[in-house]
Amino acid sequence: MNFKMLVTLPLTLLCVQAYAADGSITISAPANGAMVSAKDKVPVTYAATLGANGDHLHLYVDGKRVDVLRQIKGTAELDTLPVGKHHVCLTVNTSSHAPTGVETCVDVTAQ
Repeated sequence: MNFKMLVTLPLTLLCVQAYAADGSITISAPANGAMVSAKDKVPVTYAATLGANGDHLHLYVDGKRVDVLRQIKGTAELDTLPVGKHHVCLTVNTSSHAPTGVETCVDVTAQ
């Protein structure tokens, strides 16, 4: 192997890995298992990397889409939640709203 190949091969692999990244989402608030007030709106603080096919995020509560988020980092506000347990999820979606498979969820209890 010559020196050129030794330098080029790792760089090529890094580029392929970066392109193949599917994206990621982090929900920093509310924490998984958190108790939230059933009397107040619930802020959902998040940060996302959309990946190669991602265009925007969808916010779901108990399987129902409640918002489309164009910012990849910020805080979205959920309307008050009924008393009980709830499943809050964010998904990365393509420009045609098809899910890319990147999703993160937290469970909260409204009281």
